[in-house]
Amino acid sequence: MLPLFCGILLCLIGNIQCDSIRQNHSVFLTENEMTSLYCQYETTSPAPDLLWFIQRDTKSPELILNNYSIRGNGYKEGLTAHLEKSDKTFNLKIAAAVLSDSATYYCALRPTLCESVSHLIPKPPSSVSSLDIITICIRAPD
Repeated sequence: MLPLFCGILLCLIGNIQCDSIRQNHSVFLTENEMTSLYCQYETTSPAPDLLWFIQRDTKSPELILNNYSIRGNGYKEGLTAHLEKSDKTFNLKIAAAVLSDSATYYCALRPTLCESVSHLIPKPPSSVSSLDIITICIRAPD
């Protein structure tokens, strides 16, 4: 707990730049609809390691993919993300949403000196320095 406090304190009072992530927080879709989940980041790293995670129900988050084309257990066909360094975005595209895509999605950035911890995550992914969440709800068409 002390290292986290010290890291946050350094970010607040020093000239140390903290990493951060910003996302839109809720998306409502119908089946087969396409969407992009917004993820904008701030970092001093010239080569940021950005990741997308998915968390279904009360399970632990699973890696979907990262900006180095590594795919995790949460990956499925139709999910893509592209790093735009000029805009500092790493948006996740869902080509055609299905009911099983209803979940909480995390955009994350690692590693940095400063940490950001969210109380909303039962088991945060290890070594993630900054993250934000987005919840997606998909409904069947009427």
